[in-house]
Amino acid sequence: MRSSRRGGEGRAAWVHALAAAVALSSSLAPSHGALAQTSQAPAGKQRSFSVPAGSVSAALVAFGKQAGVQVSYVPSVAAGLTTSGVNGTLSPDAALSQILAGTGLSFKMTGAKTVVIEGSAGGSSEAATLPGAIALDTIDVGGSATGAGYQGTPDWVYETPASVSVVTREAIQARPTRDTRDLLANAAGVYAGEGNGSFPTVSPNIRGLQDSGRVVVSLNGARLNAQRGMSFGAGSGSYQSNSGQAFVDSAFIREVDISKATGAKAGDAASLGGSVAFRTIGADDLIAPGATTGVEINMLRGTNEYDFQGSALAAVRISESLALTGGFSKLKVGEYEPGKEGDAYAFNNSLGRDTWSSLLQLEFDNREDFKASIMWMRQDLGFSYANYNDVGNHQDVLTDTVTAMFDWDPSSELIKAKATLWLNDTRTDELRDSRRSGGATSQPPDTFLDLDHRSFGGTLENTSRIETALGGLTLNYGAEAFRDKANSSATSETIAENPLWETSYTAFNPPGQRDVASGFFNGELKPASWITLSGGVRYDWSRLKGTPSYYDTRTTSTSTPDILAQAVTTWGAWAQVNNVDLYNLRRAICDTGINPRSGRAVTASQRASTCATFSAVGEAVGLIWYNAGSVKVAGTTTNVTTYPEYELDIDRTDGAWLPSAIIELKPVDWFRPYASYSQSFRPPTILESFLMGGTPGDAVGTAFAPNVSLRPETGETFEIGANISRNGVIRDDDTLRVKAAAFHREIDDYIVMGTIYTDDVSTRTYSSFVNMDGPTTMRGIELEGNYDMRVAYVGAAATWLDTEWAKKTELFSNGTTTTNGDVFAVAGNVPPEFKLTVDAGLRFFDERLTLGGRYTYTTPTQTRQVVTIGSDLVVVDSTDPYSVWDLYGSYRFDEHTTLRVSVDNITDQRYVPAGGLFLAPGRTATASFQLKF
Repeated sequence: MRSSRRGGEGRAAWVHALAAAVALSSSLAPSHGALAQTSQAPAGKQRSFSVPAGSVSAALVAFGKQAGVQVSYVPSVAAGLTTSGVNGTLSPDAALSQILAGTGLSFKMTGAKTVVIEGSAGGSSEAATLPGAIALDTIDVGGSATGAGYQGTPDWVYETPASVSVVTREAIQARPTRDTRDLLANAAGVYAGEGNGSFPTVSPNIRGLQDSGRVVVSLNGARLNAQRGMSFGAGSGSYQSNSGQAFVDSAFIREVDISKATGAKAGDAASLGGSVAFRTIGADDLIAPGATTGVEINMLRGTNEYDFQGSALAAVRISESLALTGGFSKLKVGEYEPGKEGDAYAFNNSLGRDTWSSLLQLEFDNREDFKASIMWMRQDLGFSYANYNDVGNHQDVLTDTVTAMFDWDPSSELIKAKATLWLNDTRTDELRDSRRSGGATSQPPDTFLDLDHRSFGGTLENTSRIETALGGLTLNYGAEAFRDKANSSATSETIAENPLWETSYTAFNPPGQRDVASGFFNGELKPASWITLSGGVRYDWSRLKGTPSYYDTRTTSTSTPDILAQAVTTWGAWAQVNNVDLYNLRRAICDTGINPRSGRAVTASQRASTCATFSAVGEAVGLIWYNAGSVKVAGTTTNVTTYPEYELDIDRTDGAWLPSAIIELKPVDWFRPYASYSQSFRPPTILESFLMGGTPGDAVGTAFAPNVSLRPETGETFEIGANISRNGVIRDDDTLRVKAAAFHREIDDYIVMGTIYTDDVSTRTYSSFVNMDGPTTMRGIELEGNYDMRVAYVGAAATWLDTEWAKKTELFSNGTTTTNGDVFAVAGNVPPEFKLTVDAGLRFFDERLTLGGRYTYTTPTQTRQVVTIGSDLVVVDSTDPYSVWDLYGSYRFDEHTTLRVSVDNITDQRYVPAGGLFLAPGRTATASFQLKF
């Protein structure tokens, strides 16, 4: 694997700086600082609280969100307890005192923004730092620690009237994966996307929608919009889906928030069907209450070419209001072996990955009304893959993500303002190995691609709370905007001689610019404790600007006539000089009638003919004589191929008004049914709008052309669902959490790869992005639940999905004859109809030891591809059904040290993951060690 051409020199200095920060934090950390506490109460400015009566656990969740503090407690201290709640404007300490009144519980402030709940027996607050404690982060920072839900999902998810899922840091660390995208695979309705063994990209599929911004992927609010049409179509050497080029290192991720629908809120501009928001760790995640420094070190080794995964993170409180966090991580995996049980086949092979990442974050909190942070994550990633004939491609990616976040929350019910500014810059260097074999030179040599995509933007929003005659009204409103810019180039020894050949390598990262802006307004009204009404509207606007070119192939024939000899001289005059022997022979025959060579007489007619040659006229070319009128030079026909270029000046805008509404009921404390409706809008991306050129190879790219008539996609989603959250179901300390939803989504003008004519070329067609003719419908049922009795737990996520595609595009059925008319070459994978994940385990020794297992079953991917069987074209499924078993375990030696082990794919199944193009790894065992101090 070649080293990165960009950023490699600066990486060493950056790593040394981070190592110094870790060493500094380590030297400052007190030996028992993690358990230091204060006895402060959570006093502060007054806030508006609306915490309903019910279970203490649910009340503490609501309090943590509304007060902006993190609440920690051991589940057993709150099990079975109820509270009368609190309503009104008062200080956080007064509100928490009312919530805990009569419960026998007390609280203690262990940090500026952290509170520990203690039992009536004076149970140590130190227990809240142990694994298994519930930590409820403030909703203001979007975080949450482990809760009682599926794979540690926090409780606020089961109080949200929408299809949302959360992957916590505990879940991330408990079951190590080769790829960040695999963290998403266990959530209901969500698929990992690529399943590409060596690709570190994240391209999530939510309810059948994938790529091209249909699902927004972000890091601390920064959109990761880079796209590359690497594989649209199906099968070897074609182009199918997986164009998302988001890169995220899971070593720095605190939480992943998954939303499966859009609404009138920040972050949903230009999204068709949801978002995946990655959020990085901060100082509070590393520094224990009462301490000023914190360090976390993780190391992992494994079998099957899982060589090493490690990270070091450190945080220090520079002052009471200022904290610095830094870290770096390393991952090295090789060319793994797929499973041996089965006969699945893939066209590509993973050749391994070697990556470095670093994080630097500065946080400011004046402990009154203002918070701010700035984060920089740099990732230097090298990875390789090969197609079916083992010809490799090697990519080096350098991506920088910078975000600045501001939060102003003064003592006013009308102001709670947030702002985010962000930048994501992704630069890819790719080497396509020479396709030549032996001495042949007809195939391309080593070819280098330089692909750049930069996005930057910002969000501004405010929340106001108003008391009305109908109840409390919360208004949220704001705006967001961003710009995408892309460019690409290619070089090789053959491109240097034929510059137009570059067009066959840059087609799927065309240059161009896209601007998106959005304004939104939504409100939430609670006319009674048992009903909540929400509604909103947003307006999305987009502009596409660029000057793409495309090429035609034109061949013309040029003919030249025969050139005839002219009457320049006589043969006799020419032969006396240029052919003397023949001249003398003929002169003798003409004068005497006897051939001097044989001594015999010739006939009278022969003598006359010979005498006539002396006066014959003609023309000589060199030593060759041509009689006048004969062909001196034969005519020729020449074929000349040219490549006319057609440049388009595209500058277009689109926009749409998008309403949304939710109604939530709460007939009892533990049951919350809801119904929702939303409209969504996705304008075409740079890739879809400016596609041009051809497939990789040494030739002028003439396969693709932009579709100037391409329209945005629009969606309409209906959903009904329910949340169940119960404590003490069978035992005093058990919990039950269930989230269920049924949805129906209809999309108009769905964009796929198809075939078009252009205004300039009417004699041939081009491949391009086109709109489907008719609606595309996606409907399904999702179920996610967990039962936890502390000594044992079992959780599951199930997804049923039915997708009906329009039968054709506007012009052709994707330019390919199929047996049944199905559209198969869609710009996105179609997930399986059914997926089930079951996760269960046991806890021993005061929950210090956890042993668990996971089972996953998936039906065939619904994406179709066309193959030739005999003389027929047949539509077949892309993947087979598969079942996978995994085992995992962890042992916490003390609050500082944890050992984790896992064995994935224990039956060594050979399969292609849903939506994947690569075979999954076979049986793989890993062991990781975590040290915190």
